Amino acid sequence: MKKLIFSALVATALFVSSCGKDDDNGGGSTSLNGDWYLHTMYNDPDGNGKSWAISGNCAKKTYWSISDKKIKHEWYYSEGSECKYTPVYYDYTATNGVFNMTVANDSPNGNKGGTASIKYEIKDKELILRFKNHRQQEEIQVLHKKGVDYSYLDPFIGRWIMTKIEAGGTTYITGTPACFTGTIVASSIGFSLYYTLPASQTQCQDGNVESYDYVKEGDKYYNVSNGQKVPLPFSFSNNNQTLTLSLGGTTMFFQKQ
Repeated sequence: MKKLIFSALVATALFVSSCGKDDDNGGGSTSLNGDWYLHTMYNDPDGNGKSWAISGNCAKKTYWSISDKKIKHEWYYSEGSECKYTPVYYDYTATNGVFNMTVANDSPNGNKGGTASIKYEIKDKELILRFKNHRQQEEIQVLHKKGVDYSYLDPFIGRWIMTKIEAGGTTYITGTPACFTGTIVASSIGFSLYYTLPASQTQCQDGNVESYDYVKEGDKYYNVSNGQKVPLPFSFSNNNQTLTLSLGGTTMFFQKQ
């Protein structure tokens, strides 16, 4: 099962190391009108599979400006060392959780008169969009509205960097053994674990990523897959700035970024 990836990656890394050494809107109702900035996204930018990611420097500038009759996609993307600005404006109607959009005559870019549709929902004051991107891939974007305080959201949401691992009475600082690193990117509906393992004392394996759907019930987290719910042994400390994950005698520590 997917939850075993955590214990598997730890066991693999420590084995290599030892060998080397010996040898609703729960947050309240929110209007659609306003400026919505990209927080997290689920897509496949490089053809290696879908994963959750935090918006980069250029993407952080991107926002959807929604008024009663128009949606302006103020889109920034990376090209080399530059942020390219390519806004597209749409006339739209909203019906049954779908934006039916037509590229407006006053749009600076896009095929005027061209149509698109985007599924949307507002959950805990977040705007969640589901659509086909310009690469014709299914994409999810989680947006936060300008001027809204999101400090009430679950502490798991965000980016976490692995700092150390405790196993078999020994503490391993990230990077020792070489290449042993980990990052979690979590949205309100899913998360991805990025990790790198050592192949030897001097060589690194390729980076890996595993993605999960999850739900929270009470104070418990569950991985959801094929209709099954498997507990995720998360705990928080240091004012929710430290995430601890304990499996099979191994404990991993992550720091929030």
